[in-house]
Parts: sequence; structure tokens; C-alpha cells
Amino acid sequence: MITVNRIGKHLGAEIAGVDLSQPMDDSTFAQISRAFFDNEVVVFRRQKLTPGQQIAFTRRFGVLEQHVRKEHRLEGFPEILIVSNVLNQQGKAIGVEDAGRFWHSDLSYKQVPSLLSALYAIEVPIKDGEVLGHTNFASTTAAYDALPEDLKRKLDGLKNVHSYVYYRGKNIQAQKEEQARGDRAVQEHVLTEEHLKQVPDAEMPIVRTHPVTARKGLFINEAHTSHIAGLPKAEGDALLKQICAHIIKPEFQYEHRWQAGDLLMWDNCAAQHKANFNYRLPLRRLMYRTTVRGTAPF
Repeated sequence: MITVNRIGKHLGAEIAGVDLSQPMDDSTFAQISRAFFDNEVVVFRRQKLTPGQQIAFTRRFGVLEQHVRKEHRLEGFPEILIVSNVLNQQGKAIGVEDAGRFWHSDLSYKQVPSLLSALYAIEVPIKDGEVLGHTNFASTTAAYDALPEDLKRKLDGLKNVHSYVYYRGKNIQAQKEEQARGDRAVQEHVLTEEHLKQVPDAEMPIVRTHPVTARKGLFINEAHTSHIAGLPKAEGDALLKQICAHIIKPEFQYEHRWQAGDLLMWDNCAAQHKANFNYRLPLRRLMYRTTVRGTAPF
């Protein structure tokens, strides 16, 4: 029997009593889907999944995305993005090392952003018995609900521009700062013309309505939002900073501490997340991510 236990204030729940490697009837899936959208972030512990099984489960929610970074897709399973600091024999990372450096929702820079993501933990970094590399989530719906009414009115109808080029620029700057501190340089991903054509800038409403729950949330983030459309730069930058700081207040957050075998899912329409890079090789982290395509925000 499936049980759902809330583990965060505004978001986060553990779903127990289900083996995701096995075929699932429609009634069971309906329970899981309802629990997921109710809680915005859910974890299934102690799973043993093949890439095909992970794909089969997440595909129940919709069409799967193939990430623009082709070099980090899992061979034979292009729907899976490898997130890892593990190096191959040539000394290159087998996956994306810098995923989640800034607060964001996955693929918000696409014309049709992601509905949800599912990240399966194969290896987690452990030092002196403590798991490192936890992930923080923030509820954008709870953050919106907590806004004063005058600010809600101000945001209504405003749009912000989400840009993959802007995001990569932020990452490059962060990598330079890390290298200056003596950290190992993360291998830079060079944007080709092919990449750029796939991810042109996208103008999105700051306040979006969830396509499943109909809740309103804030669709703006520090990683991908380059500016607020239609406002003078100084005013727009100040508003962007204010809203992003509001979303990540501690009262709206849930911190996930990973275990190997976790399948963690989050709602990209209702939550943002940020990774914590408090580990380095030889501590290894290896995870597989699938992402479900959503609908154009409204």
C-alpha cells in the first residue's frame, strides 16, 4: 500500500510502498501523480532502477526531453542526462558537473519549459560518514501566496526573459572565480550555433498558473532570467533581485539529503532548486536525470 509522508512545510514528501522498477497500474499511478502535484517535491527511497525503467516511469507523466548538451546524454538512452563529476579515461567528466549552481527551474529558458524532473541517485559523495551534495528546493507557489497584495498587482502582466546564453555566462564567471581560489576548473561547455538555435531567449510571465493544480506561482529565477521586459534596467534589476530573494526565504525551502537509490522528482512549474557543491573528487557523485516536457506558461 502506498503511503505519503510530508517531510517539508510547503513542499517535500516521501512516497513509500512502491517499487518503480515494476509495471504500475493506472490506479497506483494516479495516487502517485496526485501526491506529486500536491507536494511539489517527492522522493522514492531504496529504488533499484535501470535506465529503461526510469524512462518508463517518468514517461507516464508526458513526453520526455532530450537535453541540448548531447555529449552528456547516456549512450543508448538519449532521454537521460548524466549529472556527475566522475571522469573518464581521458580525464573528462562523463556528465554535467555544474548542474544547479544557481537557483532555477529546469529548462525554464525553453519556449515550452519542463513540467517535472526526476533525478536517480546511483552514487552519492560521502565523507566521514556524512553525505554531501544535498539539494535545496523552494516553493514558488508558497512564495507567491505570501507576497503583499500590492506587489502581486505590480507583477500581474509583467514578463521576464529567460536566456540560456545568460545562464552559461553566469556559469563561466563562477568557474573563473572557483579556479582563482584554487579549485579544479570545471570543463567549459562551448555553445555552438546549433545549440543557440535550439534555445533562443524566451519571454515568460513572472506569475504563471500551474497547468495541473491551477495554483499561481512565480516563474522567475536567478540562473536564467536575464531581465524583466518593459522596465528600465535599474528598476527591473532591483525587482528581479527582490523577487528572487523572496522565493528562497528559509520558510519556503526543503533541503533534500541524498541516499543512493533515491528517485527524487520535482515540479518545475511550482518549485526552484539549487545544488550544493561541498564535495570534490575523489568523492564521486553519479545521477541520471529525466525531464518531462510541459506547456507554454500562462
